[in-house]
Amino acid sequence: MMTSLDPTKFRTETIQVFFDAVLTASLGSNNLTWKDFCLAVCLILPATDLRAERDAGSSHNLLLKAQMNDDWFFISRSNLATRDDFGQLFLGFTGGGLGYQLTDDWSIRFGYRHVWFRPQSDWLEEDRLFLEAYYANSFEDFRLSSRSRVEYRLFDYREDYLRFRNEFVLESTTPFGDTGFHPYLEEEFFYNTRDKEFEANWLGAGLAWRPRDGLKLKLGYRWNYFRVGDEWRSRDVLVTGVNLFF
Repeated sequence: MMTSLDPTKFRTETIQVFFDAVLTASLGSNNLTWKDFCLAVCLILPATDLRAERDAGSSHNLLLKAQMNDDWFFISRSNLATRDDFGQLFLGFTGGGLGYQLTDDWSIRFGYRHVWFRPQSDWLEEDRLFLEAYYANSFEDFRLSSRSRVEYRLFDYREDYLRFRNEFVLESTTPFGDTGFHPYLEEEFFYNTRDKEFEANWLGAGLAWRPRDGLKLKLGYRWNYFRVGDEWRSRDVLVTGVNLFF
């Protein structure tokens, strides 16, 4: 007799697979295999709340990083995002900041971001000040990066507040055959410190390609699970990324 799928339990188990992979990689263990990696990728695609309101859209990202000297660097991120089955542009942001390399693995960054957001028909604007710690290290089979950010969100139409967000990315150091494409997994959550509640969780997978020095391209899928009032909704997102390093 078939049993019904519990979406909440399924999401929890999927995220647990991802964090097990992150922990294994961070410990430098050789127990993390392609079977584990492929299992996590296969679970990500259906790991959505089947009862939630669904949508599809895209997120297009541009990252610029320029080294100023041995320790300091400039970093900038910009984004355009669509929703309503790719039919409506509803989000855009750009900004920049400075970073300082503490060690080979750790750096800190601070800066400013300006955001344009269309919750319904009208465009609204937001200013963000952020401080983040970034960790990146390569192990035998995978490269692990973690970004922990605190951002102060300033509005002219609602109360300002502080938000915490954390991202993990696990990228294979071994490409698929001779293609040069490296598979990756990513997870990021957003926590509202004013209302003491989670705002969103992103879980995704894709391919990264470095066709030449100073250029990284990404193409992937992201499940965006986000709060709207007291409801949770899902959006399937096509993700593209262009990273330029100078």
